[in-house]
Amino acid sequence: MRMRIAYFTDTYLPNVDGVVTSIVNTRARLEAQGHEVFVFTPGSQGDKRLNADPRVLFFRSVALPQYPQYKLALFPYVSAVQSARKVRPDLIHSHAITSMGLAARSTAWQLKVPIVGTFHTMITDGTQYLTKNAWVKRNASKVLWRGISLFYRGFDVVCAPSHATAELLRHHGVQHVRVLPNGVDTARYTPSVDRTVVRKLLGIRPDESVVIVAGRMGFEKNVDVVVKAAKRVLKERPVRFIVTGDGPARSFCEESAVTLGVRKSFEFEGFVNGKALPYYYAAADVLVSASAFETQGLSVLEAMACGTPAVVADALALPEAVDDGKNGLLFRPFDVQDCAAKILDALDQGSAKTAAWRKAARRKAEAFSLDESAEKTLEMYEELV
Repeated sequence: MRMRIAYFTDTYLPNVDGVVTSIVNTRARLEAQGHEVFVFTPGSQGDKRLNADPRVLFFRSVALPQYPQYKLALFPYVSAVQSARKVRPDLIHSHAITSMGLAARSTAWQLKVPIVGTFHTMITDGTQYLTKNAWVKRNASKVLWRGISLFYRGFDVVCAPSHATAELLRHHGVQHVRVLPNGVDTARYTPSVDRTVVRKLLGIRPDESVVIVAGRMGFEKNVDVVVKAAKRVLKERPVRFIVTGDGPARSFCEESAVTLGVRKSFEFEGFVNGKALPYYYAAADVLVSASAFETQGLSVLEAMACGTPAVVADALALPEAVDDGKNGLLFRPFDVQDCAAKILDALDQGSAKTAAWRKAARRKAEAFSLDESAEKTLEMYEELV
């Protein structure tokens, strides 16, 4: 059957992040099979003017102070229902949990259609932007989890991108949870990508190893742990650290690199577009993620799809991607010394073992392929509709 599906999201193009990547990729696969996917998202007047896609609907919004590229829709509830009545969706899929998420709920109720949600982001980590008081953070986190549980009440299915995230949702009272990982475009991210392009671009010497840190630079991503670990790593061998992505923690990490005396070994590249990103992953000898709050870790899997082993924090969803000692290494979360030690271990494996790790990394990423994810998503939609 051909379906009309409405995606509600708090973020969409021109933003590029894990949520947007997931939506864009899945939408393309579904539309290639003849389904119609409409995107309901916050946007500025400029976004509306530049939008040439009739199936993307922007709603009035304000920019968030910490992340001006992200926007919060202003009371989109009535207008979302009105727009959805014209679209006549068979199913609503909420990728949002703030105002657009609430609009998805009310729209599904008004139109009497099934509703699915995906829990993409550990929003409870956002308490650190509000206060530094540990007691307030802890209690604010409890309140947020209670809110998350209430938000998803009445959803037909709540998708978790990893088993660890699914367990956490169930622990906090969320029902109808199903594990459905976001897919990796293994045709774009592939070991066949030229490893020399970015190395030449950045003037990396033949004797230098390359470590990449990729993704949004929020404080919860703990990029500063990698910056601190670099001081010890650089005592042992020449390494160039490439940091892609932008966010409120970028200036802090750049200043930390200066303070620690390692700034010359860092390349803070800022936002890297999707076409260039595979070349950055391929250039690296290892990817490092110190985040302890990943619901899946899409950038880790994208790098692994390029055949790049990963060194990641042993926390939440990341151990589901990295098999310790087979396609990368795990380190104790927030432990600078252990992070440094594991980076050095990964760089010192020798050519034969490194080649084996690269193949194993690719195989692991293939298990999360976009085609498989889209197929499971479609099966879920058909089951509900």
